[in-house]
Amino acid sequence: MADRLILVDDLDEESIKGVERIDFTWRGTEYEVDLNPEHLAEYDEVLAPLLKVARVKQGTGRKRRNTDKADKSKSEAAAEAKKVRDWAKAHGHEVPGRGPIPAPVREAYARAQTEPEPSVSSQGTQDAAAEPATQNPYAGR
Repeated sequence: MADRLILVDDLDEESIKGVERIDFTWRGTEYEVDLNPEHLAEYDEVLAPLLKVARVKQGTGRKRRNTDKADKSKSEAAAEAKKVRDWAKAHGHEVPGRGPIPAPVREAYARAQTEPEPSVSSQGTQDAAAEPATQNPYAGR
């Protein structure tokens, strides 16, 4: 036997035909309300002026319940941003102390991580015949 869920309008506590559950968030608290078509139309009418000027929030969806993961991700992102800023300053790029890192700087950093750094002799010139800092133990196998 199947279970059935019957929604009752939360405003008049009588209507059951065409009742829909509406989820919304107000000032950081999530709510839900069951409304019949008449009350849903009133809800839509009240929100219409706000919806005309509102923006859809990016990255919407359910919040993570495991805050340790969220905190770890934020701390990892902060550590990565610090690495990029430090690298950029050391390599002559202008980068703000806070806020987003410009895309060209992030791209230059990413390229630098995949390309080997050139060897430099003690005179400050590149030495094309210089040995790599570490030998590949699998080379020639």
